[in-house]
Amino acid sequence: MEKIFGNIIDGIEETGGAKIELKSPVDGSLMGYIIDTDKDTVERAIQSSRAAFNKFYPESTIKSRQELIGKLADIVQEKATIYADLESKNTGKTIRQSTFMDIPLAISHIRYFAETDEFKFQRKITHPEYPGTEGIVQNAPMGVVASIAPWNVPFLMAVWKIIPPVLAGNAVVIKPSHYTPLTAIELVKDMKAAGFPDGLVNLVNGTGRTTGNFLVNSDHVDMVSFTGSTPTGSRIMEQAAKNITKVSLELGGKSPNIVFADADLDHAVKGVIFGIFLNAGQLCESASRLIIEESIMDKFLQKVKIYLDSMKSGNPMDFETDISAITTKEQKEKIESLISQTVKSGGNIFYSKNMQGTPDNGTYFPPTLLTGLTPGQQISDEEIFGPVLTVYPFKSEKEAIDLANSTKYGLAAGIWTKDIEKAGRVASMIEAGTVWVNEYHLLSAAAPRGGFKKGGIGRELGLEGILEYTQTRHIFYGNNESGMSDVAYGILIKTE
Repeated sequence: MEKIFGNIIDGIEETGGAKIELKSPVDGSLMGYIIDTDKDTVERAIQSSRAAFNKFYPESTIKSRQELIGKLADIVQEKATIYADLESKNTGKTIRQSTFMDIPLAISHIRYFAETDEFKFQRKITHPEYPGTEGIVQNAPMGVVASIAPWNVPFLMAVWKIIPPVLAGNAVVIKPSHYTPLTAIELVKDMKAAGFPDGLVNLVNGTGRTTGNFLVNSDHVDMVSFTGSTPTGSRIMEQAAKNITKVSLELGGKSPNIVFADADLDHAVKGVIFGIFLNAGQLCESASRLIIEESIMDKFLQKVKIYLDSMKSGNPMDFETDISAITTKEQKEKIESLISQTVKSGGNIFYSKNMQGTPDNGTYFPPTLLTGLTPGQQISDEEIFGPVLTVYPFKSEKEAIDLANSTKYGLAAGIWTKDIEKAGRVASMIEAGTVWVNEYHLLSAAAPRGGFKKGGIGRELGLEGILEYTQTRHIFYGNNESGMSDVAYGILIKTE
């Protein structure tokens, strides 16, 4: 009997409609089918969320919403191993990464939003032009948010796309990637178990060309939140503009790791490897460019090579395996094409790991280092989204900064040096939304995350990530006394 992973609308799983195969990148096995949701069903999900918002929001408070979020965290914690297993089978990431990083990190982020006291619904202000009056500025919810999540870290992204908007008072219709929807489906089911009202968070499956387009083009959604590629983000922004729909976009990255000669090289090597090869380089902020002081480049690359030699390939479902699969065949083909073009244009494959023990019919690509590159080459400018590290030497601090800022993206960066003053100086010149100093990939739910340039618009996480899902209302309280208002009214109304 075929397994169908359905949509969830009004708390009910629906399995009718056109189907899409869901295969595991671990070994190519068929996991089941999802629904490619049609326009009428998408609209029904939106209207369901609108009704839930209209009923739930006026009756709720920040505290009551946080209580539900806290209950959800407890449920997910109890099912952590189930989530980890689903995440790895669906994405091809190592079970060790899912078990010890992705799922625990997502749970900690749910708990952050359940406990933070930073978000306030309103604050008082005074009006210096009008003594005796006062005002209130409110952070009102948008209403219904259409959240579109990517395929690379589906559970963490589902948490980011659902929990902050719900805390802010919104309802959500989420579309997970049609490649990796399983943990998002499980999360929405567990929200019902935690006591969230039916319809407050609905889930519709399908491709971006179908379901995603129906969501973005609907004039019944109040905001679109999207994480994915820059070209797709640009199209979403254009589509949303037709209805003047607010958008929040976290898009592509070409993040640099800058290593100065005075860095702790052993620590920096580990950070550089973690920065690019975690999740097989399939993270928006993956540090795919190594910008390294020329005097230490050869020694540093040899250290990188030693570590890569020791990394174990194999079945990602084995706890001993270090290297994740490539989640989609299309992505693997893109990586292969970029490497081929780079070699033809004069680039050098400095290192390519010998992959052994990977399951047949899975999608895998070896950790690779490329040298002999220049800014302006396609591989220097285009997001790779794979386990490929491109290397660029520099001689001066200014040259390092110029290289770091030489792409159209600006999501993240890393700086490695023992000179903290230099680190701060350089970090302040990097065109990126997040800059790590002597670390990489460490995500805090309290810290806002987003891009400069074509890395995106808006922020996720932290207070800024909650406020992203609000709109500002100002309430002006007059004092019912003669004064400045009489002067203003007197422009039109003659008074004795």
